[in-house]
Amino acid sequence: MRVRVIAACVAAVAAAPLVTSSAGAASATATAGRQSRDSRVAIAGGDIYVWSRHSSEDTGSGCTTAFVVRSIGTRARGMLTAGHCVSTLAGGPAYEVYQTERLSGDDTEPGAMLGVVTASNYTVGDGGDSAFIQFAPGISGRASLFTGGVRSHSSMPVAGVAPVKAGEQVCYSGAATGEHCGFTVVGWPQTVAFSSPRAHGKIAISNEWRATGAHCTSTKGDSGAPVFIRRDGAAYAVGILSGGQAKAGACPFFFTPVTLALKTLGLRLVKSAAG
Repeated sequence: MRVRVIAACVAAVAAAPLVTSSAGAASATATAGRQSRDSRVAIAGGDIYVWSRHSSEDTGSGCTTAFVVRSIGTRARGMLTAGHCVSTLAGGPAYEVYQTERLSGDDTEPGAMLGVVTASNYTVGDGGDSAFIQFAPGISGRASLFTGGVRSHSSMPVAGVAPVKAGEQVCYSGAATGEHCGFTVVGWPQTVAFSSPRAHGKIAISNEWRATGAHCTSTKGDSGAPVFIRRDGAAYAVGILSGGQAKAGACPFFFTPVTLALKTLGLRLVKSAAG
C-alpha cells in the first residue's frame, strides 16, 4: 500500500500546518523523515510514523512519536504524539498508524502497523494537542528518545516528567530535523491557531506554551516530537511539539505540556529504569 503524504500538522515549519497565535506560526507534518524503524525494533521518542484512514482513501502524514505511555484504565501501552496529526481526516472512528518503511518525496511505503488511535484518544482544542497511539499486538516501546541528527541511532533514557516553567531551557527531537536544544520557555499558556488544508480553515489550540530560540529549526514531520530537558544523562518529558513560527529575530515553537496530555487522555508516562 502506498500512502500519499499530506501536510496537516501543527509544528514549526516542521511537522504541521501554519500556526498563528498572537503572531503567525507553522505546524509540523512531514514529507521526509528521520529514523525509519522496522518491526523488530522497539518504538522510541523521535521515531517517524505515518497514519492512514481505514477506507478507500489511504492517505496520511508523517509525524513524530513523543513518549511511551500506558493507559491508567486498561494498562495498554502506546506512544504520545500530536493530536492534529490524526484529527484532520474525516471519518473514523479509528485511525491506523504505521511505522515508516520508506519515504520518497510526497509518498511513503508503510511498514508494520504500529497501532490505532481511537476517536476518544486524541484532543485538539481546549485540551491542547495530543494523541495516544495504542500499540498493535507484537509492537513494543522503550522509554527513551532518539538524540542527535536525523540519521543518528543514539538515544537517551526518559527518567520522568518535568513541569513547564518559564525560563527553562528545553530541547526537542524531531523525525524530520533531529535534535535541537537552546530554546527558552517564555510567557504563559496561550491559544494558537493553525491552518489545516484538510479542515478548510484554522484550528485553535489552547493551553499551548511557547519556547523561543535564535534559529528556526522545526519543519514538516516534527509534529508530535518530544520536548524535554536534559539532566544527568537522561531526558525529562516536558511537552509534545505542535508547531512553530518563522519570524525574524526569534523562532518560537509551540507545545502541549505532557502533564496536560497525560491528565486529559488518562495516561501515565513509562519511565526508564536506566533513568
